[in-house]
Amino acid sequence: MNFTLSYGRKKLQLDLPEVGFLQELTPKGIKPQQSSAALVQAVVREQFEKQINAEPTLIVIPDKTRNCGAKEFMPVILDELLQLGVKKTEITFLLANGSHDANQPNEIAHILGQEIPENYTVLQHDAYDQANLVYMGETSFGTPVYVNKKVVDARQILIVGTAIHHYFAGFGGGPKMIVPGCAGYETIRKNHALTISRKEGGIHPECRAGFLDNPLQKDFQESLTKIDVNLLLETVLNEKGQVVKVFGGELFATHKKACAFVDEIFKVQIKEKADLVVVSCGGFPKDINFIQAHKSLQNAFQALKEGGVILMLAECAQGIGSKTFMDWFEWNDYDNLVRELAENYTLNGTTALSAIMKSKRANIILCSTLPSAQVKKMGLHPVSTLEDGWEKAEQYLPDTFSYYVMANGSVTLPVKN
Repeated sequence: MNFTLSYGRKKLQLDLPEVGFLQELTPKGIKPQQSSAALVQAVVREQFEKQINAEPTLIVIPDKTRNCGAKEFMPVILDELLQLGVKKTEITFLLANGSHDANQPNEIAHILGQEIPENYTVLQHDAYDQANLVYMGETSFGTPVYVNKKVVDARQILIVGTAIHHYFAGFGGGPKMIVPGCAGYETIRKNHALTISRKEGGIHPECRAGFLDNPLQKDFQESLTKIDVNLLLETVLNEKGQVVKVFGGELFATHKKACAFVDEIFKVQIKEKADLVVVSCGGFPKDINFIQAHKSLQNAFQALKEGGVILMLAECAQGIGSKTFMDWFEWNDYDNLVRELAENYTLNGTTALSAIMKSKRANIILCSTLPSAQVKKMGLHPVSTLEDGWEKAEQYLPDTFSYYVMANGSVTLPVKN
């Protein structure tokens, strides 16, 4: 059987035996019934009259790491705001960068289109800029809440985002657009540290994709008690990046509805786990670095038997994707590692622990451009070609084995019946 798999910007072919093939795991194929502008306009006309006033408006929008489709439909939102009486000079965009690097001008144009940055004020959140952060108190989880001053002072807040699965926060979008999207570094660090459970000796069992009732989400909700969001406009995109559904309304209730729809599309039911999962991230930019590629590793692991084999394609043209990630692989004692993460967490620590946990329970073969020594340091098996990867996989597989193929692993979430 021949499969076409993405690797960076390339397409690779892999021949696999018919015997043992269980299924190619793919999201539910949903095509847009209308243009994204038309879908947004229908929601905007219904919700703006209820929730939006003729006041200065802050539009919080995702950065380059989260495509919500805004470039195509943002003119609809702006037209509606202007018709309601909001002055053009009183509309400000704030890119919810979280702790990510700032977006370059060409990246902002890719997010919003060329005309909006030229005609409106577009700001970027900086989690490290203490002068522009306001302390809002502490949550019951012990998280000090620092939020961008523009958010705190805003007369009217419109969040425009997208709902997606998130491997430890359950889902992205919704409240995550403010915390961590517009939060200070220490807020983000303390919130993400809630993923580590010393009691369980690893990642908190409730911190998993598709599960909203987890410590991080509860912390998000507490952190926003003093911030009034007028309206959440949330899209859901299909695996091709097309807007197929738009939700609008109160922040938490609207996000919950959008998350249910994400589950409907991207959760894939399986009857059994397999000896082998062959997974591609879906190509560039989903495999631009290992931090991004890990999403696919996490999803593939859900379909794998204990002690099985994962053959993963992830080019990682921009390396690991984190300055502190590899530091966590210096720990030889697992229990001490978990304790250190719980006490002195750094961002991407959860991803490092997740990779370590998986490497202990499976043979993970990574076809990438990362240095072999770096891949081995993570406990994975490095290969530079797909053919070499298949030869390596055969060494760990029994004579008779079952397998799945995931061509777009970053958005496909297997769930066992």
